[in-house]
Amino acid sequence: MPRACALCGKSAAFGYNVSHSKVHTHRRFAANLHVSAIAGTKMLVCTRCLRTQTKDARMAKKAEKAAKAAKN
Repeated sequence: MPRACALCGKSAAFGYNVSHSKVHTHRRFAANLHVSAIAGTKMLVCTRCLRTQTKDARMAKKAEKAAKAAKN
């Protein structure tokens, strides 16, 4: 299984460590992935997608509550 987000595909980025003497050595920036259960399946999801998932659910709940209040 590749270390990439199951939703957006974000994976490791590459760059350099730069020392005081300006020697560049290769390094990689790993994506911030977490195991999460979405729609009943476990998958690796980056924190940005995890945040968006909870925000979508929260906003849908808020809209439902507003629609119910508008009816009354």
